[in-house]
Formats: sequence, structure tokens, C-alpha cells
Amino acid sequence: MKRLLSIFCLFFAALAGNASAQTTLVVAIAADPTGLDPEAVLNNTSGFVMATIYDGLVKYKSGTVEVEPGLAESWSISPDGLTYTFKLRKGVKFHDGTAFDAPGFVKTINRLDKSDPDTIYNTGPVENFNTYADLAAIKAVDDSTVEFKLKNPSGPFITDLAMVWNGVVSPTAYNKLKKEFRTHPVGTGAFIFKEWRQGDQIVLDANPNYWNGKPKVDRLVFKVMPDAQATLLAAKRGDVHIIGDVSTQTLPAARTDPNLVILSQPGLTVNGIAMSNDAKPFDDKRVRQALNYAVDKDAITNSLYQGLAVTMNSPLPPAQWPHDPSLKAYPYDPAKAKQLLAEAGFPNGFKTELLSYSSPRGYNPAGAELSVAVQGYLQKVGVEATIRKQEMGAFLAEVRSGKYQGIFTAGFSGDNGDPDNFLYTLFAAPMMPTNDTSHYNNPEVNKMLLDAKRLADPAKRIEIYKKAQAIILDDAPWIFVNSVKLTRIARKEVKGFVLNPTQMFLDMEKVSLEK
Repeated sequence: MKRLLSIFCLFFAALAGNASAQTTLVVAIAADPTGLDPEAVLNNTSGFVMATIYDGLVKYKSGTVEVEPGLAESWSISPDGLTYTFKLRKGVKFHDGTAFDAPGFVKTINRLDKSDPDTIYNTGPVENFNTYADLAAIKAVDDSTVEFKLKNPSGPFITDLAMVWNGVVSPTAYNKLKKEFRTHPVGTGAFIFKEWRQGDQIVLDANPNYWNGKPKVDRLVFKVMPDAQATLLAAKRGDVHIIGDVSTQTLPAARTDPNLVILSQPGLTVNGIAMSNDAKPFDDKRVRQALNYAVDKDAITNSLYQGLAVTMNSPLPPAQWPHDPSLKAYPYDPAKAKQLLAEAGFPNGFKTELLSYSSPRGYNPAGAELSVAVQGYLQKVGVEATIRKQEMGAFLAEVRSGKYQGIFTAGFSGDNGDPDNFLYTLFAAPMMPTNDTSHYNNPEVNKMLLDAKRLADPAKRIEIYKKAQAIILDDAPWIFVNSVKLTRIARKEVKGFVLNPTQMFLDMEKVSLEK
């Protein structure tokens, strides 16, 4: 009897040991996502979560923006650059059990067609990257082959397909849920959606059948934590393992904690203050240039960003391949600013609103403090800017509405490593109002950026992008402040976590917690 009791005790002890071995990785994010449908939602916070739920036809190699096979095992491109044929990976299933195949994939692309009865545009506001703007046709050649036909060649098409915003969704789940799909996502990714308590946390379970290998943790939690100091304390206690949106305020304390590791690398980021280029007084280039001269960007970069940034001399970040280092940043010159304001009819300055988001971002770890610093400099040249702060979701809704008139914090982190992703996305008129939030519209630049997008030859593209950078810098649609390094804080027991230039949480199936 004693022997039998001993066996039972060992059995239940083993069960308890297995239960305690369940691992939960907690990532702190500063704002709540606005939705989790990749074709309808376009912001980094939502992308952080979606990157772990969905896969694309192609993916980025770990830590890079080089493209490798994803849900497509291989692909070919026709000599004229207009036809892309993808051979799909077999045996992959969505989290709801639906088989991933070519006919189902085509259905999910067709929902971008406003004439389709199941169009995504019937489910609410859509913020779409427009990857398929030049798509002439798409068809399933057979169950495992998809063919895209484009109207024009596209230099960035393959890299675009690797973006989070082109994650492949379950056609079955979308047809069943429609609008609710935005809050109940179903993909093929490493983690399966379990629960979203809005304003609190999103809980994901490991996908045991993930085609790229079972995750090394059992659960992934994205915890919404807008307060930077509270987030740091949670990381110090071990309640948070990775801080996704790092605040410069917390870096000094993080550097002295032996349990925390600061991860950093050059970033594909731009950061500044956008101006409504189609509204007075910002429709006058002299005013926009004046505000650039009015702000001491070097001082802000050196003090507020604690060595995490470099002052911008171009609308492209230095880490982006056609960046032109020969361009000169606007120097700090208050006298020149006043002169330009006077020439534009504002010898005594003017009043405006400065709209700001309230939390730190990957491209702006100083958060709203950037607005405060800019406000002080503008006041010195007679421009009174009243700051209004908003939670990130509300901020994005307002500046992307197309109706906002004033100045506002603006920034961007590259999605795919291609310069088109910065210049066309942020400064081409067809991208109004979601991406070109400053409503910058220079016909010459529009044509140049479209021409560059439709070229495959990198050398020819660089030539165009160098000219475009110079024109945009001179037109000054933003107060160009700085380019920030990608920085995250992790506890020392986090292993296998690799930063990606896109800032997304990619390859999270490889991350483990080791004591």
C-alpha cells in the first residue's frame, strides 16, 4: 500500500511540475491596439500583436529586412516584372483548422475590392497599405499556386508582401465574423488569439502545430502599460519580460539594473512635427521652413533622446539605403526663422495648436516631451503653440481623418526596408490622408516617387530618390527632428529575442525564458 501511495505521489508531483513549467512571456506596450485585422488596421501597436498571429507569403530573415520564403515556399517573376507566381507551402492550417490554400488566399485578397459582397470596407474604417493598388488580377492556378498580375512593374512588391499588413487571414473566420474579425483574429502564426481585454491585455497561446516550429513559451501576453515608470518597475519585479515602447525617462534606471538588458540598433525611423500643408499659414513654404530653422534639433537629440537618435538631414533615415548624407539639415537659426515669418506676413508670429500623442513610441521614445521641447523653441520666434494630448488611438483617428489643421507629432518606422516605404508612403499625395498626414502634394515629387516605385533597377531608383529627398527637404512638410535607434528593454532571462528593423515582434516562436 505504501509503495502504491508513493507511486501516486510521484505521479501527482510530476503533474504539478508540468503545470509549473508553463511559461508566459509578457511584453509591455504603451497603447492599446486599434484592431487586429492586417488589411484594415495600420499602426505599430496593432502590428506588434499581429506579427505573432499572422504569416505572410514571404517573411523577413531574422533581424533583417531580407526576404525569404514564408507561407510560399518559392516564387518566380516574369521577365517583364508583371507576373508573380507563388508556390504555397502544403499542410499549413489556420488556427481555426481551415486549410491554407490558393483559393482561400484569393478570397482574402478579394475582400479589398469594394464591389465584393464580403468587402472589408463594409466592416468599418479601413486603413490599408495599398500593396495591391497596381494589381490587375489574381487567381488560384491550382490549390497550391497563386498568380498575381500587376498593371505596372513594382520594385518593392516582394518586400511589401512580407509586411505585417499583408498577413494572411482565415477566409472561414472572416466570412463568419466579418466586423468582429478585427477583435477575434485568426491566422496561421506562431500564436493563437485567446482573449483581448481592451485597455488591459491581449492573451495569445502557443500554436503547437506551427509550421515553422512550436514556440518555446506556452503563452504570450501583450500588456497595455502607458505609464513608463510603472512599466519599468514591473520589468524590475519580473512581471514584464520585454518593454516594447521604451521611454527615455526610464533608460538611466534601466542601465543600472543587472537584471535588465538594453537592446539597440540603428533604426528605420523618422521623427518630427508634421504641418498641415494645405491649411493656412502652413500652405506657405516660407512658414514651414521658418519652423524648421526655429527648432534646435541637435539640442533636442542630444538631451531629450540621450544618445538614441541622430538629427535628420533628409526625410529618409540614415539606415535606409538611398539616404543622401550630403544633404544639409536645417541649422538652428532663430533670426532666419523670424525673417521668413516676416516675409510670409507674420512679423509677430501666430498662434496654432500642437496635437500630440501621450505615450512613447518606438520612433519617439520621448513621447509628448518632444512637443513640449518644440513648443519652447517656437515661442522664441513668436509662434504660440498650444499642446493638446491624446491617447494614441484617438490621435491617429484625428490626424488621419483628413480634416485636422494645425501641427502635430509625426513619425514612422519602416515596414519593409525599401525607400518607397518612407518617401511614397509619407510624402506622395495618393497616400492622403492615412499616411501622408501632412497633406504634402508636390506634383513633381508625386511623379518621381511613382516612377521609382515602378522600377526594378536599384541604381536608377537611387538616382530618383536622391533628387526627391532634396526637394522634400526644401519643401519642409515636417519639422524634421531626428531618426531614433530601435531600442527595447528585456530581462536577462529572455533568450532568443532578436530586434527587427521594422520594429515588429517577429520570430517570437524562438524566444524562451531561462533562469
